[in-house]
Amino acid sequence: MSNDDHRSPSRDGDGTNSRMIAVIVAAVLFVWFILANSQEVEVTWWVFNTQTSLIVVILLSALLGAGITFFVMHRRSRRDQR
Repeated sequence: MSNDDHRSPSRDGDGTNSRMIAVIVAAVLFVWFILANSQEVEVTWWVFNTQTSLIVVILLSALLGAGITFFVMHRRSRRDQR
């Protein structure tokens, strides 16, 4: 029997568990950051100002960032398939 047969069940070859742990830690930190910043702030949109919770600003920023990332990655994968 080689040493490869004695792998720990918590580790796999492609680092999936490590990535999952990193995602969970990042999500917990993100939620903590949102909850720690719940005060009202004045936000200047393109044409108007409004008072809103900083939670809304953080969530909108995260959603925009995720959407842009998805769009770029989707476009890159389509380009690589050609």
